[in-house]
Amino acid sequence: MRGKLARPVREEVAGKRARSTPGTSPGGPPHITRFVPLLDGLELTGAIITADAMHTQREHARWLVENKHAGYLFVVKRNQPRLYRQVKALPWTKIPVLDETRDRGHGRHDIRRLQAVTCHGPLALDFPHAAQALRIRRRRYNPANGRWSTVTVYAITSLTAAQAGPADLADWLRGHWAIEVLHHIRDTTYREDAGRLRAGNAPRALATLRNTAISLLRLDGVTSIAPALRQNSRNPYRSLQLLGLT
Repeated sequence: MRGKLARPVREEVAGKRARSTPGTSPGGPPHITRFVPLLDGLELTGAIITADAMHTQREHARWLVENKHAGYLFVVKRNQPRLYRQVKALPWTKIPVLDETRDRGHGRHDIRRLQAVTCHGPLALDFPHAAQALRIRRRRYNPANGRWSTVTVYAITSLTAAQAGPADLADWLRGHWAIEVLHHIRDTTYREDAGRLRAGNAPRALATLRNTAISLLRLDGVTSIAPALRQNSRNPYRSLQLLGLT
């Protein structure tokens, strides 16, 4: 199904910013109840919706496939304990690696390996329309301490192996995680979820300004946002330099 548009729930839905920002739902952070209202007005036929573990909900899966005629690619974590146990217990040691990517940058070395298995018969999952389960293992070398670390992520998709190959699935997951990194910076460095400004378009305007600041720093070669913000706060002229105003 290469060529279909993978659409992360939290952003870039149908080419528009669609993340639920503080003030658009009670409590600030994106809530499970915002899933359907966020996507309901969009034409999603044939699209692939990626979502983090918060939105790995049975109702969401049914709604996407049965009502919107879309596919899903959901991350699976312990907030769905039964599903997590089922996916983790699959015979991964007997399943070959179907996609491997290697990235180098800023002294780090990342290796990502993806395994996928069709879920039917004895391997069927108790989750609506789940056709494949995935295990992604990322190994990262940190030159600061000379050590490798390993992170394992599980996911499920409504797409069959004929509809989406390993390279497609790996690309969609990487695209989703790239967006998650941006929101992690906003949530932790800027403490966006703790903000109390909720009136009108102000929360969305602030989110846009934060995205702009992060993008300018990235374009300037900054890899760690928080120290750069502290440095700029001590030297306001540096911010003007980033904007090309000095």
